[in-house]
Amino acid sequence: MKRPALVAVIALLVAAAPAAAAPHRADVNVEYSAYGPSQLDVLPGTTVAWSNESTRTHTVTAYDGTFDSGHLEPRARFQVTFARPGAYRYHCTIHPSIVGEIDVRRVILDTLPTAAVPVGTRVELSGTTADVGKPVRIEQRASGSRFTTVARTTAGRSGAWHVGVRASGTGDYRAASGADVSEVRRLLVAVQKVHIHATRAGVGVDVTPSAPYAPILVEFYLRERFGWWPVARRRLDYVSEAELHVPRGVRVRVVLVDRDGWTPLATSRAVVLPRR
Repeated sequence: MKRPALVAVIALLVAAAPAAAAPHRADVNVEYSAYGPSQLDVLPGTTVAWSNESTRTHTVTAYDGTFDSGHLEPRARFQVTFARPGAYRYHCTIHPSIVGEIDVRRVILDTLPTAAVPVGTRVELSGTTADVGKPVRIEQRASGSRFTTVARTTAGRSGAWHVGVRASGTGDYRAASGADVSEVRRLLVAVQKVHIHATRAGVGVDVTPSAPYAPILVEFYLRERFGWWPVARRRLDYVSEAELHVPRGVRVRVVLVDRDGWTPLATSRAVVLPRR
């Protein structure tokens, strides 16, 4: 006979907060070797419930000791209500490589598109706020460290908000309500075009509009690997150009990437240098 699943409840209590949206709930699966998801953004008052979906025993233990599930057997559950804004990092004491984080904020910006969107596209931003009576500002940081307001909206009674912004260029976005701000998320916008042409030694590359010193990936089409594979990393020069040595007979293309060195912003056509 199976033992019934354990359910544990902990409330992280603080002084009463201003008028807010209705309570929220979020779920995390405790998997074989990870929490899923490993990071959550939630509003104050949200109850986060962990469910052990693996065949192993785990724990959900805060690094600062504010909560601890004890041993969670398979199918057992544990939940915590987070009332105070802050970052709550936790781990499994049995398997220390399994880590997670709950970020409690009074205003949340949902995820943005992971792929670059064409310039001029209207992108719908959404999120939630704990203060339904306050306006929500959308702030953008295109370069440097200063954020500027690019849109405003008001949340509905549930605390959910939506607003559209025109994608003018790659930049960082956040939502703000009063003095509270959300996490920062990056929106990739495809503004540049990558031009490639064959040269005597390989290929020449230039990017318009200019992107001096921007990172690029050189990719070969490898038939044995059934697709395109990066073979070299380079940077454009100060006039947004590059000369690349490429073997003849190889199909090559160049990808302009974001500052992380991987996320594509624009891709050239493919060219093949004829064999002599």
